[in-house]
Amino acid sequence: MHGFAPSTEPGAAPASSMGTTRGGSFDNSPQSQHTPPPPMQHQHQQQQHNQPQASSSHGHGPQPQHQQHHQSRSVKRPRPVKSCTECRKRKLRCDRLLPCSQCQKSSRMCKYSAEQDSTNLSDTSDMDTAEANRPPKRNCPPGSSGGAGMMNSDAAQTPAKSAGSPSMPLLEELSLRMERLEKQVRVRSPGTDFSGGRIIAASSDTIRGLTVKRGAQGTRYFGQNSPRVLMNLFDEAKAFMSQQRNIYSNSELFSSFRALHRSLQDNFHKAMAPITVFVESMMPVQKRMTDILPRKPVCDRLIACYFDTSETMYRIIHFPTFSEQYDLYWEGKLQSASFLAQLLSVLSVASRFETKSKGLGHERVEGVHIPTACALIRIWLDGLKGKQLVEITTLQVEILLLHAQRMITPRAHDSWTQLGFVVRLAMTMGLHRDPSEFEPRMPVFLGEIRRRLWFTIVDMDLHMSLACNLPCLVRDGDFSCRPPRNLNDAELYPDMQELPPTKPIDQMTDNQMQVYAAMTLGARMRVAPLVNRIDNMRDYQEVLEVGAKLERFLDNINYIFPRHGILDETKKSKQWRSRVILDMHVRRPLLALYRPLAMGVPGVPPQISRAYLRSSMVIMKYLDELDPLLAHFQDIADMYHQILKRDIIQAALSVCFYIQSVVRPNSEGLVLGQQALRMSPDHSDDYPSYSAENLVLWSPARLVTTVQKTLDLLIANVSGSDTKDIICVAIVLETVKTPEPKAQEIARELHGVLDACLRASNLTREKLHMRMDQFQSDNYMHGRASYGYTGSGGTGVPGSMGDLGGWIMWEGWD
Repeated sequence: MHGFAPSTEPGAAPASSMGTTRGGSFDNSPQSQHTPPPPMQHQHQQQQHNQPQASSSHGHGPQPQHQQHHQSRSVKRPRPVKSCTECRKRKLRCDRLLPCSQCQKSSRMCKYSAEQDSTNLSDTSDMDTAEANRPPKRNCPPGSSGGAGMMNSDAAQTPAKSAGSPSMPLLEELSLRMERLEKQVRVRSPGTDFSGGRIIAASSDTIRGLTVKRGAQGTRYFGQNSPRVLMNLFDEAKAFMSQQRNIYSNSELFSSFRALHRSLQDNFHKAMAPITVFVESMMPVQKRMTDILPRKPVCDRLIACYFDTSETMYRIIHFPTFSEQYDLYWEGKLQSASFLAQLLSVLSVASRFETKSKGLGHERVEGVHIPTACALIRIWLDGLKGKQLVEITTLQVEILLLHAQRMITPRAHDSWTQLGFVVRLAMTMGLHRDPSEFEPRMPVFLGEIRRRLWFTIVDMDLHMSLACNLPCLVRDGDFSCRPPRNLNDAELYPDMQELPPTKPIDQMTDNQMQVYAAMTLGARMRVAPLVNRIDNMRDYQEVLEVGAKLERFLDNINYIFPRHGILDETKKSKQWRSRVILDMHVRRPLLALYRPLAMGVPGVPPQISRAYLRSSMVIMKYLDELDPLLAHFQDIADMYHQILKRDIIQAALSVCFYIQSVVRPNSEGLVLGQQALRMSPDHSDDYPSYSAENLVLWSPARLVTTVQKTLDLLIANVSGSDTKDIICVAIVLETVKTPEPKAQEIARELHGVLDACLRASNLTREKLHMRMDQFQSDNYMHGRASYGYTGSGGTGVPGSMGDLGGWIMWEGWD
């Protein structure tokens, strides 16, 4: 073919390109497909279409100026509007990023419309003059948001159109546009099958499960975070526990573990029982709450601990107001009826971190007894009537009580159930609507306090829902409340008339962590619906898009709380604590989103498996950033274990899965494990930066060492129901370290774990044998079906469990 001469005309594109728009997008509006142009206009456009081709093919010079002007006017056609929906609605100039600068300034949810129909077309010319400081336009439709899930293959395959280059053959161009259109449809309709019906998630028994007791009279649902579910990934570990009742020595070992478990359970239940003399007394509840308070120096220390640790992400109390009432209380001038309940709740939360008994001791010398304090607070709340139920102080006490109870509640389901009442109480009080909607009746000070409370409730709802793998009670679009401002508590006071402007996010304030958490809330709230329908999805696009956003938020945390440059040890540990808490609130949704795909799906994109393994390793290596020789290192380690115990157990089992995938050549997850262990950057990943550590291969030996350190930490803090989780991690680790695990070596390692647990719990073999004799005649396992091994209807291992080893495999599991 003859080469086309470069055209200097703005309207050189042919009018017969079947409704194509600028940038290679496809106009599939009804008008462009079904409404033909008038005959004269169509004939005139065809003549204009043929004239440039003839002149260029015969090498004629440029057309006359009047013809150029006439042609540029005749080929004007609408172009797609690429601004976000919020900027279009408010007629603001959009920079076409995600999120755009306008939505970031006003804290709005930035969204793009994916439909390229006639309603999204502007009336301006197809030619845009180059504007300074404008970012390059996206090669994908606006609804895709340009995240990690959108592959840039279309942009690479579609040549850029210019005035001096020939147009792409029509058939090839339409084919590329149809491919892009199919991708957009798959993103917007994940349940629609465009790929042959292949479901991308792992098998359901590794995502969720149900315990069934007493002939299905009692059931309990468990999600993907539970060790009960994760154990289905390790057949050798389950087989070892099911077969050891036939070996006498190992039967004695499991009997010892059962006695240890029962002993720890009995001690925990005794410590959790409220003190009867306070709970069942006929004295007024205010008097009983006063009687269990410790002395003022102890209260001062606990309050300082609470505001330094807990009142950072979850903003419940205004510190200046609380301090004023606190001073009045000790002076005997207290006027607020709800302050004593608030004070007792604050002391309960702080006692979990600041006392040796972890808030379960009966002595008032070091703190309060959390179960007794919670029982008295609940009695006070149940006695409220009428308008007292919808006061802001009552809601604060409800949130504080929930926060204190979940510190000692072993089941996340119980906290999730109680949170439902708090969410509905807050909505009844109108906290889900922005206070500006009720001005001038709503004072500015209380409006900002309500914003802080609402975003605390939404964040707790999201965290507990992901922990239980259950739906969120609050969804995106259910509230209009705007995020709180990045301000210090001292800048807020009851008589203020106007809020001061918010400070930059990198400036440290009392509310900095909650403000950044609110910035990430939109992406995190998309995780729970995705996880609940993950086994019906047939495309990775939306998962990759949300995961890429969360990864970017994680990278930004290191800029807000830098790891280096702080010389003071106290400030360094405080900054480490803030960074870990904020990192965990973003990393938990990322792990929940990737886990059903990263563990057990052969065709998962490599960036998912690598990101999941990397995040699991980060959780288990948080403490490596601090010097173990610090005076308060042990206190920080205890706090790390209490807050993140479930997370580190899940991370340890997840890393064991990758160890198994690499150590065993015949493993089904061999390719998956190799992809995850290769931590070098890949051009298809959308991660903005890589540290030097990520460029190093993560060997199985390094992973084993990290899991072993995590197991040692769990053993050192063993209590309550931790025995089963410790045995689960220990057996799984021993079965995945070698290609062919041997029962004798596993049993030898378990004997070492038992001795370490006995030392940590201050027990001896003699006391344990006395416990075993006591359990010989009880019905501890009588009538209980075993987890996963109910005959042929179990999870793949035939036979039933015996009384000696069956108690480890959680009962009633189908």
